[in-house]
Formats: sequence, C-alpha cells, structure tokens
Amino acid sequence: MTKFRFFLMLLVIIFSNVDVQAAGCGCGCRGGGGWHGYAPIDDWHALQKANRRFIKNPKYIQQRKETVNGQNPAYVVLSCADSRTPPELIFNQGLGKIFCPRVAGNTAGDQVIDSIAFAVDTWDVTTVVVMGHEDCGAVIGALDRLRINGGVVDPENGVLNAVLIPIEKAIVAAGIDIYGPNALAEATIANVAYAANQLIIKSPSIANAIRSGQIIIVGSVYSLRTGKAEQIFIIDSL
Repeated sequence: MTKFRFFLMLLVIIFSNVDVQAAGCGCGCRGGGGWHGYAPIDDWHALQKANRRFIKNPKYIQQRKETVNGQNPAYVVLSCADSRTPPELIFNQGLGKIFCPRVAGNTAGDQVIDSIAFAVDTWDVTTVVVMGHEDCGAVIGALDRLRINGGVVDPENGVLNAVLIPIEKAIVAAGIDIYGPNALAEATIANVAYAANQLIIKSPSIANAIRSGQIIIVGSVYSLRTGKAEQIFIIDSL
C-alpha cells in the first residue's frame, strides 16, 4: 500500500468517526449542530439525492446527450448570485442554452467581463442580458454604505469592496437621491445600466459584436413577486 493511499484511508476513517460521533450526540438533533440544527453533511447528502433524481430524469438525459460534445448557447445572462434568481429557470431554458456568469449584485468585474467576451467570441451568442432583481441585498448594502458616508464612495474604509464599490459608483454616477422613497428601485436599474456599460467599455470584443450586429445587450430587472424579467433597455448599436 502506497503512503498516499494509507493517508487517504486514514482521513476517511477520521472523518467517518467524527460524523458518527456527531450523529450520536444524544441530544435529539440530526447531527452535530450547524445552521439548521443538524450537521451540514446532511444537506450535502440531500443534494446527492437530488442529483440522483436529475441523473435519472429522461428530459435531462436527452439534454445531456445533445450537449455532451459541446455547447453553443445563444444567450448570456449576467445575474445576481441570489438563490432566488436562477436564469435557467426564470427563462425556462435547459442545459446548454444559457452561458451564465453569476455574482453578487450582478456586477461586471474583470473575470465576468472576460467570461462574457469569451462566450461572444467563441459561440453564436446573440443576446447578452444583464439582469438585476428586486430587493437585491448588494444594492441595499451599497445604498447603506453611501448613506453612512454622506453619499461619497469610500473604498478605504469599506467592506465587500469588490461587490459594493461598483454598485456605489453606479448609484453616484446616476445622481440618485439615496434618501428618496424610490432609491432602491432606481439604484437597481442604475446598477444594471452601469454593468452593461462596463461590458462595452472594457471589452473590445463585446463592443465590436454590438457594432457588427452580432449581439444586443438587454438590461432587465427580475421581480421576485411575479417572476417577470422586465426589459429596461436594449443596446443594439454604438
């Protein structure tokens, strides 16, 4: 037996014992505590069970057959990482249909921009959607930060800067009244527009694809209440 296999088996034994001890703590819980009152491993097991259902689902069996050798999505959707906003479900699309970079606050950082540019350059993409949503926690956080700092973007003393600073910049650039009754709705739209603009400014590939008529960029805001992804704007020329 190699040293690697020995240590691998040792780790399995150690963690197996930890799991057994946690499960048998005698307190009546489902494991060793955790956010839901039981061991996090139980949630992983639930995901594995769900994955087995996915594996056996005839619809997805067919979709995997159709996409196993490659993908050619027509749509790119930049959306928030919020668990309530999955583009594949919102737009009723299956495997291989949407190239979907997701990040808190649907901001367009360098990794997101490069990912979308790659998709535009590689596949027959026609539509890039930047989709915000109602009651976005990142937009709320950005507004709160601006209110604390008197409407000034303060990257020196902030937290979660990679997420919040771009949204704060979007709000300030749009001239939104951060104390107004419609501040959140207006900031959500401003953030979508700012992200779309960043895609164009920072990626020659995306800008050229718009100029050539290959793609359009659509700004959208998703309603958590109705399920509608409302069109806010379309960029189809530069």
